[in-house]
Amino acid sequence: MEDPAMLDAISRGMPVDGEAQGSERANGVAVHATTTVIVADDHPILRESLLSFLGRRFRFSEVLEVGSYPDLIQLAAAVKGDLLIITDLVMPGMKGLQSLADIRSAARHAKLVVYSSIASKGLAEACLAQGADAVIGKRVERDAMQAALADVLAGKTATVIAEEGSSMSRDILDRATAVVQLSPQQTRVFQMLGDGLLNKQIAYNLGISEATVKAHVGRILEVLGVSSRSKAAICAAWMQEHGLL
Repeated sequence: MEDPAMLDAISRGMPVDGEAQGSERANGVAVHATTTVIVADDHPILRESLLSFLGRRFRFSEVLEVGSYPDLIQLAAAVKGDLLIITDLVMPGMKGLQSLADIRSAARHAKLVVYSSIASKGLAEACLAQGADAVIGKRVERDAMQAALADVLAGKTATVIAEEGSSMSRDILDRATAVVQLSPQQTRVFQMLGDGLLNKQIAYNLGISEATVKAHVGRILEVLGVSSRSKAAICAAWMQEHGLL
């Protein structure tokens, strides 16, 4: 559930001042007549507010909305023309950073913007590394958001508008980015490390041998660049807490 301050902040619309770049204009509104937009967020109030903002500041060919990751993937793959995707980082069916890479694979032609309440400089860099064109925090002013979207639509260098810095170290964020290299089975083992399970418990839950679990843990430590399972477990717990795993 989003906090009241956020709901209040995102519901405010500021008058348009200045021109969005890379587009025509009609009655003060930036016109992108060939671009389809997909807004993906599981919170209906936030989704409605963002749709309203886009309607005031831009004019697109079509603006579509979805409330889950599977719906986003299906819709993104179906749109063949110019496409702008604005998506939350935490939605039903979504697996954070890996999901961004999957969205990019499904719609390589799309402009991809992450619109998240957990934006931070480190996490934003991780999102950009997975194919996002911009990361925008949900508490930013609407004028700043308009400018960021205008830059993305004009094909400019990815714009990052972040929240306050993350309390986690950069090492944790770097490890979180590396997790996408794990296989599905290794990712499940990684999640269970974050839950504090022992190898024999993981083996029982997955129906595999302890030797196989030990091999998976070894691979996890190698990919994350750490020497102990406790450091891997801390990373896994943080990612789960933030909906990234």
